[in-house]
Amino acid sequence: MKVGILGQRFVDWSGGLDFLRTVTTSLHAADASIEQHVLIPSRGPRVALNVLRDRLKRLAGRPTHSSQPPQLAHVERAFAETGACLHAIDLGPRALAAASRRLGLDVLLPSILPLPAGFPVPWLGYLFDFQHKHLPHFFSEAERAARDVAFERMLASARAIVVNARDVANDARRFWPRSSARLFALPFSAAPGADWFDGDPADTAARHGVAAPYFIVCNQFWKHKDHETAFKAFADVAARHPDIALVCTGATGDYRYPDHFDQLMAWARDQGLASRIHVLGLIPKLDQVALIRGALALLQPTLFEGGPGGGAVYDAVSLGTPSIVSDIAVNREIDEAGVTWFEASNPAALARLMEEAIARGPAPVAEPADLFRLGGARRVACGQRLLEAIAFVRAP
Repeated sequence: MKVGILGQRFVDWSGGLDFLRTVTTSLHAADASIEQHVLIPSRGPRVALNVLRDRLKRLAGRPTHSSQPPQLAHVERAFAETGACLHAIDLGPRALAAASRRLGLDVLLPSILPLPAGFPVPWLGYLFDFQHKHLPHFFSEAERAARDVAFERMLASARAIVVNARDVANDARRFWPRSSARLFALPFSAAPGADWFDGDPADTAARHGVAAPYFIVCNQFWKHKDHETAFKAFADVAARHPDIALVCTGATGDYRYPDHFDQLMAWARDQGLASRIHVLGLIPKLDQVALIRGALALLQPTLFEGGPGGGAVYDAVSLGTPSIVSDIAVNREIDEAGVTWFEASNPAALARLMEEAIARGPAPVAEPADLFRLGGARRVACGQRLLEAIAFVRAP
């Protein structure tokens, strides 16, 4: 079977690239005979026009689809694990249909945009999450309306749709109960990359001006990620532990709340914590991985996610690093050792679990072979679920 992996929109942000890595490695784990072709819209007239539009939007201070620069080296490494072939194509259904015919593809996934009726190749749609329904105050009226239109089109057009959590599937049924689209929720499938244990955590920390012991948060500074709760919990813990630091990776911008990051850092300075909170911004994936390996625990204070724990907890579980995670419904889908939950938006509850992590000290170093084995089993389960979805859309 020849499968086309659709890169549109996913290659514009690091979380999207990580999701594509999950898809490709899971399919490979479930059936290594599958021939995978990754289609990345990176050349042609429509791509050039889209780039120009995004530049004009950024100049005007308007949001674009590109939230973070793509880490292409990381995604190429991920595809190397599966032997997938990369193909640069133009945007749009015509270019996609032409590439599918040329490569003899049997199915396409995951499509973040609905493909037109009568498209010549079976395809699987994708929905990320319904944050705009649960946290409407983080979106403008126009953004909420645009999301509703896009989701309704997908649910009306796709025979089947993959989502990252049971919670997302439940939301789709709740908000669009008349949709006939079959929903396939992917299982939690954390697994390390082949080169994730190559770097030395202490050396990587030193290069970034960080010294152990430390906690780490690996989220973009979107307001719904709730760094505020992590900062307040850290302030509580830091008062009793002068050697503890907090490391933050991820882009610092939130177009909806452009002052959010500056306000957080001003608060940290007022608390005398600016020198102990290390904001590293976007760093290479392998540096981030090494820092997670060296942390006392990863903190995930998020108020909303489209997948259990978000990408950060996937990485921590893959590496055997403990995670302290907000108890929102989607995060409760995680059933893994080393994950504990605290009441969302409650700094005191988070601080108590951080104190317990300090008392335990660094987690025993897990054997990479064991982590690869556990991750491989998760990937097989995810791949089997994807194959169920593929069989469904390919059936007459």
